[in-house]
Amino acid sequence: MDGIYVETGPMDAAKAAAHLYLHLRDLERGFTYDHECRRVPMTWQLFEARSRYLVEICRKQGGRECGEIEELVEEALLHRALPKWAEELALRKIIRISQLI
Repeated sequence: MDGIYVETGPMDAAKAAAHLYLHLRDLERGFTYDHECRRVPMTWQLFEARSRYLVEICRKQGGRECGEIEELVEEALLHRALPKWAEELALRKIIRISQLI
């Protein structure tokens, strides 16, 4: 809905950081969107669930960076922010579409 997406492909630390970056943005502004593109409140519980699910996605895909992703998720949950190194990785994996067609 916002024209901001995470690059597709298997879950790695950079993509997890990008998802966390966008989740944190949604948490700060107070809303997000569900799968039917309906606006829903972004609560702490939803933020936590979506963030922890990134680790599960990695495990389901047989990723090699699942431990690193889990540590990153725990740090984001603890500090409500990404470390600087993760934010730099995240910005490389975020795709911005200026006009939806």
